[in-house]
Amino acid sequence: MGNNIFRNGRIIELTEGEVLHNEHESCKALGRVESGRLRLTRQLSSGREIILKEFSPGEIFAELIVFTGAQYPGWLIATEKTTVLEVERKRVIEHLKDHDSLLEFITGISAKLNNLTSKIEIMSFKTVQQKIAYCILMNGSLPLPSVTRTADYLGCSREALSRAISELEHSGAITRASGSLTTKNERLLEELI
Repeated sequence: MGNNIFRNGRIIELTEGEVLHNEHESCKALGRVESGRLRLTRQLSSGREIILKEFSPGEIFAELIVFTGAQYPGWLIATEKTTVLEVERKRVIEHLKDHDSLLEFITGISAKLNNLTSKIEIMSFKTVQQKIAYCILMNGSLPLPSVTRTADYLGCSREALSRAISELEHSGAITRASGSLTTKNERLLEELI
């Protein structure tokens, strides 16, 4: 979405760990991360935190719920010093009256829906090995920024991820290099899924 909609938006400065919005709040604005990072999380009744999404600079959030005023799907928390721009719902609606702006907005939503579809496909697999195999086969590799972040992305524990990686490496299906997992034996990965 273009910069015009965010011109003169409300600037919000956050420190690491500070909550921008929580799951009990109704959404009244569209937001964009200007610097730093935001994490959208949900707490399970067991106390376990699930990371639903991480937002980097330039990424937009709340593009659907801004229209309905629904509650946020989780807690938006700064993972480091972060600056966010927010624009009220009324201004978003006014901006989308322009054909080009509307097309750009729909294109962005379509990309996010594609990512969501991919995430649902990953979650449909029962084992962590299957999830890893699927990601590598679909994308050519699986980045490992950290064990915790990758485990959260795959919806498993750090221990289960580490165990699955070790087993896949030992079987000769994958190799780990330069912070990512890649295919060593495609046939073995395909047999998993």
